Amino acid sequence: MPGPSPSPLLTAATALCSTLSQSPPPPLPTILQHFTETATAYEHGLPQLAPFLGRELPIPDYFNILADNLSFRNMQFKEYIVDEENHKVFVRGTGRFIWTTTGDAWDECFVYLLDFVKGGGGDGWKVGRYQVWADSGAAYLARIGKLKKVQSGEGEG
Repeated sequence: MPGPSPSPLLTAATALCSTLSQSPPPPLPTILQHFTETATAYEHGLPQLAPFLGRELPIPDYFNILADNLSFRNMQFKEYIVDEENHKVFVRGTGRFIWTTTGDAWDECFVYLLDFVKGGGGDGWKVGRYQVWADSGAAYLARIGKLKKVQSGEGEG
């Protein structure tokens, strides 16, 4: 007897995370296939710390800002929690992030909350809102070129 079929939300979330973890990153149209046309992103944190924090952004703008400022290595997604009733998936991931202008890098654990919409401009489930909780302090210190100094114990500012 076959087991239960996988959750369509889990399938959609793992497909998105597989796309986002590709190195080098895929072209923006490949990423956008996972989102509704009106999808937004919100990365939690003070907007003064980094240009992608603390503001609701259209998905294309968010990923363009990220690409202009960050690169990554070894991004992996290790845990998924599916809320079928509310059409949400929580995802925990890890990776190494590099602020491109300074070269400062850090390892971090981050969490996504993916709000899914049925159909959403195509077949299946698409992300309508993408929220991120990550290490905004490390991103800020990397942006201003002080992360390496803090990591080495030489000071914090």
